Amino acid sequence: MDKLVGFIRTASYLTFLAALIWAYASLAGQVSYRFDGDGSALQLVDRNTFFFSSVIIFLVANVICVSFIKVLKKIKTSDEGVGIRNKGLKTDIITWVRGFAGILNIMFTTIVFFIGYMNMNELKLDVLSIYLYIGPILLVFWFFYLVKILSVRRN
Repeated sequence: MDKLVGFIRTASYLTFLAALIWAYASLAGQVSYRFDGDGSALQLVDRNTFFFSSVIIFLVANVICVSFIKVLKKIKTSDEGVGIRNKGLKTDIITWVRGFAGILNIMFTTIVFFIGYMNMNELKLDVLSIYLYIGPILLVFWFFYLVKILSVRRN
């Protein structure tokens, strides 16, 4: 499970970077990021501001997750430990945080892709709406996995 989560997290870095570069290259000078029910733009921002804001949000979220993982790794554990001092629980929580970072990256990727797609006038916009639900659905499943991890009896 740890290798799969690590692969997904690494792939999500590359996917976000590709989506951001694609969106930046295809955007006009002004980017619409808030839309009404008909798909008309409500608020605009400069494309450079959009690019750098996206990068900063992505980096802050990932730095927080990596910092939390580093703090968890410093905790001394044993097989008989209780709570987070249990080696198995600590390993599972570290894997969960890595997966959480990957899911956040997937959500950021879909948002950037959606904003880039919505700013293209010649494309059909109804196709993409289903993909906006991927991130929240993955997030809900991942929190259920956290509940499963925490409910497993250790020792």
